[in-house]
Amino acid sequence: MPTPSLSARTAALVLAALLVGPACAPADAPEAEPAPPVVAGERAVPAGGGALAPRLSLDGDGAPLLSWTEARGDSAALRYARWTGDGWGGAETADAGRGRFVNWADTPGVVALPGGGLVAHSLVLHPEGDSPYAYDVRVRQGRRGAWGGPVTPHDDGVAAEHGFVSIAPLAGGAAGLVWLDGRNQGGGHGHSAGAMTLRYAALGPDGAITDAAELDARTCDCCPTAAVATPSGLVVAYRDRSPEEVRDVAVVRLVDGAWTEPTIPHADGWTIHGCPVNGPSLAARGDRVALAWYTEGGGIPRVQVALSDDGGATFGAPAQVDGGAPLGRVGVVVLPDGAAAVTWLERAGGAAEVRVRRVAGGVAAPPQTVATVPAGRESGVPVVAALGPGVVVAWTDPDAAPAVRTAVVEV
Repeated sequence: MPTPSLSARTAALVLAALLVGPACAPADAPEAEPAPPVVAGERAVPAGGGALAPRLSLDGDGAPLLSWTEARGDSAALRYARWTGDGWGGAETADAGRGRFVNWADTPGVVALPGGGLVAHSLVLHPEGDSPYAYDVRVRQGRRGAWGGPVTPHDDGVAAEHGFVSIAPLAGGAAGLVWLDGRNQGGGHGHSAGAMTLRYAALGPDGAITDAAELDARTCDCCPTAAVATPSGLVVAYRDRSPEEVRDVAVVRLVDGAWTEPTIPHADGWTIHGCPVNGPSLAARGDRVALAWYTEGGGIPRVQVALSDDGGATFGAPAQVDGGAPLGRVGVVVLPDGAAAVTWLERAGGAAEVRVRRVAGGVAAPPQTVATVPAGRESGVPVVAALGPGVVVAWTDPDAAPAVRTAVVEV
């Protein structure tokens, strides 16, 4: 049985996919001159070479936690740092090794849980798969720098795509895991007889995997998912896929121990015969939930945000926040006053701008440009977390060293 490491053939396939498809496996990043600050609030990230794919979460005290991947050749490390009050502390390692699936859109991450616990997930190439898209989810629990052994939330054993994971805290130190699962596709990447599915499992504080469930039997193949916890239950958002290839964003909730039927909060009617690799984002503060997403329904590219005051059961009318030429790749947070702050990429000539905009009462404030990055997939997906009355934004800048950058923005 081959070891789960990148062969030369697989590495070549994944690198080629960076140019034409949703996957990437960057080689050692060349040294570059440090890029100048792009906004006054930039904060240095303690990342090394080959850094990409940031994620942000909040700990039990509301302080941000940043994670990212450092990819070098056929190895990769999942690293993270905590907010110390005015910047990032030292980097720590949650997972490292060969055979990791490195991707601009399907990213591993570290999530903080109330009480000081951490949950990290990595993507590991399947040992028996012959496709660069055959990989599994591995989850570890950590506390104070000590990490437990990995567990796998899916038990199908199929050499297929398992990824686009979202993690949200549950009561008692548990965590809810949501991912896209390609077990019905028979391997490969979305072009087999079966459909991509959306699945769920709970990770207990003892490492046990329970409550496995299929939430949707047919979804878009490679759009990131989102999940948040509210007092009313867990809320999950993802890009659905109808038999007619309408790929609007759907929501499903875990309420009183049972999953609701999926609903489409706002039917955009975006029909597309292929995955746009452009998923939704969710944020919550109490039962106030913000949902942001990209669509081209009706032939009009736009970034929209809608708010809910009942734990995601219903959403108000969406507000459009883009500047007329969006690439999507959205993020959203709910601020202490109940307003939303949305991030996205907007085309600007031959490049793209990382923008952030506050939305309150259906009215969008003027957008702010945080950074300018290449418009290609190597710039990844910017992420955002609340920080006091403002936000901290993290993004990948392939022209900088390190390539993961962050900034504090007053919105």
